[in-house]
Formats: sequence, structure tokens, C-alpha cells
Amino acid sequence: MTLYHRRTGDHTDRQLHGLVRDGSLARVRRGTYTDGKLWRSASDADRYRLAVHAAMTCRAQAVASHDSAAALLGLPVLAPRRDRVHVTVDGRGGGKTTAATVEHRVPLSDVDVTVVDGVRVTTPARTALDLACVRPAVHGLCAVESSLRLGAEDLPGVLRRMGRRHGIQLARRAVERASPLTESLGESFSRALMLGWPEIPEPRLQHEFRDEHGLFVARTDFDWDGRLVGEFDGAVKYEGGGLTVVQEKLREDALRALGVHVVRWTWQDLLHPERLRAILTKALARAGLPAEFRPASGLPAEFRPASGLPAEFLPASGLPADPSRVR
Repeated sequence: MTLYHRRTGDHTDRQLHGLVRDGSLARVRRGTYTDGKLWRSASDADRYRLAVHAAMTCRAQAVASHDSAAALLGLPVLAPRRDRVHVTVDGRGGGKTTAATVEHRVPLSDVDVTVVDGVRVTTPARTALDLACVRPAVHGLCAVESSLRLGAEDLPGVLRRMGRRHGIQLARRAVERASPLTESLGESFSRALMLGWPEIPEPRLQHEFRDEHGLFVARTDFDWDGRLVGEFDGAVKYEGGGLTVVQEKLREDALRALGVHVVRWTWQDLLHPERLRAILTKALARAGLPAEFRPASGLPAEFRPASGLPAEFLPASGLPADPSRVR
């Protein structure tokens, strides 16, 4: 979508207001407009990205950061906040907040800045760590793992350049606990929740199972001792329709033929963590795997989730359909 700016002088204020009233234009931010028809058909995520572009046109010294950077980078995060545009300015002093913009005034090195579609934004690594400083630990861990999937490097170096600031210890914890092996936001969310349950052993990630002839059977999201496999059912696995569902069923049958128990869960279970906890506890018992109570010192308190999570924990694309109902 193209942005039109009032300051260009192509239209008077009265003309602009008239174009907005008749639907020809839509107001993105104060003084910035776009095609009304395209705006009405755009998703919330696309509207937010356009709002970020609009905000950055008049912020030469600022860099899009936090949720705004995540939106432009395509960095999946839990509960993305789109009510205001987040920018960072190199310096100290805390920044300021308005109805439309949150300014973070903290140290920012040029090496932690990149450009997306002509807009200066924080890199995936810096974006994830900024979010980890200001969000609950589960959010931060998911953001850091998302950045790893986008190729983020030298997270410890980014942490050092961030210096001492509020929430930096949470960001350090997220880096320490992050794994480069999770392959989706749902897998990261699942793993983050498991870290908070002392009776659930920490799973192995992305293990390849082979049959007695050494032939490949499956690569699984999670497994415990090769006896129990855990699979997060996100929408992507089932985008191929009925054929893909059949293939997934055959894959699961092949795992069971190896004597492996298989358990699945969906976004709905992640949004109600007590359900996932019960699913895993029962599955571990069926597989003959005893509960493992890890010492409290190995469980950062901030990783212990509440008994329920609100709907805003949904990813940006919304709640995927439950593929288990297709079968």
C-alpha cells in the first residue's frame, strides 16, 4: 500500500478529510493516509506494518524496535502488541510515550541496526533481546528462539552492547535457555512451558527415528528417551489438505510400529497450559517413563507459567484450526 503524506501539499486538509469520509483514503496516522479500499481489506498485521512505516518517515534519528521491528522483520512473537509503534533512540533517559508511539532511549550500536524496506530497524537478535527485557520470560524465550531461526548470531555480544538496563537479567536467562532446534513459535512456546514443570523431563529436540534397516522413519518435534514422541500440531503441517493428513497418520503409524508412544497437542492446549501438562504427564506414564522432579535451583521462577493464559498469547496469524478434528 502506498502512503500519502499531508505535508506534500498535494491536497488541502479539507480535501483529505473529504476523501477519508467517502472511503477513497484511510488515515493511517496523523498526517498519513493510504488507499481506502486496500486498507479495508488489509489484515491487522499489514495495517500495523504500514503504521510503522508511516511513523518512521518523520523519525530520522530513531530505529523501529521491539514489536514494531518484529513486525517488519517477520519475527514471530507471542502476543504481539500493535496498539503503538515502538522506536529506539541511542542514548539514556528512558524515552517517552505518547498515544501513538513508545520511544525507548537506551544504548544502541549501529551493528545492531539493519534496514527493511527502507526502514531502519533493530536486528533480529537485538529485537528479541529488547522484547525479552520487557516481557514475561516465556515471551522472551520464544522471541530469542524465533531470532535464532532467522539466523541471529552472537547473542552474548548483543547483550554486552545493551549494557545495564531494566530486564537485562531476564534477557540473559532467555539466551541461556534458548535452543536453536525448535522449528516454530508453537514448538518454542511448548518448550518454554515444559521448562516450568519440574515433573516433566526436558525433551530431546528434532531426533531422527530409523527402523531396523536403518531407513528414515521420522524427525520429531520432541521425544523422551526414544520411547515417547511429542508433536505440536500447528497449521503449517496440514496446509496440504487431506493428503497431508493421511501422510501424517502414516508417519505416526510407522513410529508406533517401532514401539514409540506418540502424543499430540494444539494451540488450544498451549493456551490452557494445564491441559498440556496433563497430556504430557499421562503420556509419560503410559510410556513407562517416571516423573522427573528437577531441583528447584534448575527452574527459574519466571519460567513457571500461570495456570491459564489469555487469548492474546495467540501468534500474529491467529489461532490455527485444530487439525486433529479433520481425522
